[in-house]
Amino acid sequence: MPRPSIASVAKELLFHASKRLGTADPRPLVSDYLEESLGVPFDEPLPGKPRLLETSFSETSPENLAFMVGDAPRLTPADRIESSTHAMANLVGSRFGSEARHWLDSRTEAFRGTAPSRSSTWGASFSSAFDRNGATEAAVHYEWGPLLMDSLPAPLYRIARTALETLPGLRPAISSIRCGRTSGSQQISFEIERPLPLSSLQVLMDRLGLAHQHASLMSACAFILGARFTLPAETAMLTLRPTRAGVELRLDVNLDALPDPPAQLIALTRLQMTERPRSLQALDRWMIAMTPDGYPGPGTVSVLSIWARPDLPARVAIYLNPAVLQKRTASQPDSTINPQPPTANQVEEASWSTAAWAP
Repeated sequence: MPRPSIASVAKELLFHASKRLGTADPRPLVSDYLEESLGVPFDEPLPGKPRLLETSFSETSPENLAFMVGDAPRLTPADRIESSTHAMANLVGSRFGSEARHWLDSRTEAFRGTAPSRSSTWGASFSSAFDRNGATEAAVHYEWGPLLMDSLPAPLYRIARTALETLPGLRPAISSIRCGRTSGSQQISFEIERPLPLSSLQVLMDRLGLAHQHASLMSACAFILGARFTLPAETAMLTLRPTRAGVELRLDVNLDALPDPPAQLIALTRLQMTERPRSLQALDRWMIAMTPDGYPGPGTVSVLSIWARPDLPARVAIYLNPAVLQKRTASQPDSTINPQPPTANQVEEASWSTAAWAP
């Protein structure tokens, strides 16, 4: 009997989650990419704590099944750039049309056929989201290289320069290209190499036209993280994206890198959503959908995201490292590894009875 692969386990998880959420089955569109990226035996020991596939919940698209393929065992950075770009192009061309594909090709030209820099460690990754009507968005995320700043569209270049001039400790890390059914956009993500007092975002948000949203972003982030108003160095990323409503600012907190994440993170997230009951109900439904049969919970929250736009106060997203993929990812000789004990950010509540293409 053939050994199951990580890809087959991931596809089974996505299939059952799509049934529970009422979305389209993502497998017909992403199966080849999953096989190429995660086609290694499920019981093969892997070093470290890899993020093979992360599913995500967002308040602004609570009914979607969204996921990202992160670490791809056995693939080089060049392989990941090629496979992620190809997966993005196939999905956009087949589901969003020729105009979207033409726009995408113009944005990925700087990456296609270009060898990654010598310092490259992962290359690229691919993410997508599905609703009941099929694919609703896809994105390709490229590791930063020395030529990428000059390849940014002019509006995003100006935003990036503003951020670098305003907030100390930023280092460009990722350039992402996103396509939806009716529009496309590009964004830049910065690693934050210094400790980040949340209050220090005020000046940058002021320059980006987001000053009126600073209080809500700082309050939401600090509350969910257990009254933490300063993030340690190298535990967060800042993402900026121009939209028709203005600049979107997103703060991603890497909970695996945080020294002492709150033990009740999901409970605090639910409390933060108390005044938004539809978001709260959707989060509960999503958590249940992500819990495989026979598992006590869906997994561990790996990233907390808080973002805001000029027309939208702070909203929350979480990224989940599924429990079904955690049991055999650490390097251990025994193929019958017991489930890992709960970590500080272990999910503790799992038993809840047409716009133009942006220039």
